[in-house]
Amino acid sequence: MSSSHSALQKYERALIRYFQTPAVERKTGDREKILKILGVENPQEFLGMHIPLWEAKLDELLDPTSTDMLPISISHSYVNWVRGAIRMMPAGARVTIFSSKFKATGLKKSILTLLHEMTGKPHRDFEVTEVQLIEKVHKDTLFTVRTPDGKECDIYLSRFGCIGEYIYSGLPKLVGLPSLPAVYHVTPQGEEVLFKPKEEGTNIYHDDSVTLARINRDGGWWVAGAARQDALGDCIGTALRYGHYIATPKKEVVMIDNIELFHLEETDVRIFEPIYEFLPKKVYPDDRARRVRLQDKMRQEYEAAYADQRTVIRKEWPEIERYLIEMRRNIHAYAGEVFEMVMTRVKAQVFSGK
Repeated sequence: MSSSHSALQKYERALIRYFQTPAVERKTGDREKILKILGVENPQEFLGMHIPLWEAKLDELLDPTSTDMLPISISHSYVNWVRGAIRMMPAGARVTIFSSKFKATGLKKSILTLLHEMTGKPHRDFEVTEVQLIEKVHKDTLFTVRTPDGKECDIYLSRFGCIGEYIYSGLPKLVGLPSLPAVYHVTPQGEEVLFKPKEEGTNIYHDDSVTLARINRDGGWWVAGAARQDALGDCIGTALRYGHYIATPKKEVVMIDNIELFHLEETDVRIFEPIYEFLPKKVYPDDRARRVRLQDKMRQEYEAAYADQRTVIRKEWPEIERYLIEMRRNIHAYAGEVFEMVMTRVKAQVFSGK
């Protein structure tokens, strides 16, 4: 038995005793004992931080039935204080707290499922080696796991927009597009979470590495890849695309964080700028002639790839329809509409003249 596993078992036993005491009866001294087991060097100082209801927040963090590693709303004025305090914990403490949540929430099975999809190999176990709190709207926890064969994988636990991203995740492969796997999980306590791998590659809209030289080298497959993803996005009504295109080391473009679907009306708001407009503006902000020339070239490449992908989507409509029917409960819960109405709009978009 590894030392980390023994330490986790010791902590879990102490945690059971701790949560057997009603919340109103728990003392600061009880929390200090738990923090010492976690390896926090100065528990008194840690508990003395000037954060409202800090000890109660700590209980929420330690709760083994909750998946949350940031027990405060991201819109709260003290969110950065709470995040900073948890980041100040020893790295091993965060790993132990997160690992202790697997049994009661059933997270382990879903993580193993994702690892199978990521590596192509079935695994029976893994070890968490690092846990980070990420400053994202999605309130993601990023954690690293090591499988028995020594391979390490970085995985997000997302608690925001889970159903939408889960619905979308099965569609790209039906029409020959690359995508990242996602595993949706509902805990026995009713929490919805989504597991997905940390993306590898270049964020085409946000990374500083997107220079003229890089566009001259890779812009062709970026534009074609984005066009094909947009063709699917237009059929499903994805609304958030700016900053969601990742160019991977495999020379593929994948979409991330597809949490807004079925925005298929002309009046629906979309956060979107076509790649053939964005890239020329980025590299030629003050040279209109060159910008227009590059834009015209990219637009032709985009439209050719887009049209080809729309043909593929129409051809594969029976598979798409079958998949959406399988997802009808999730789609109804997500959209808040009668499933048949959503399906009618999607089908109309797929076979529209666009």
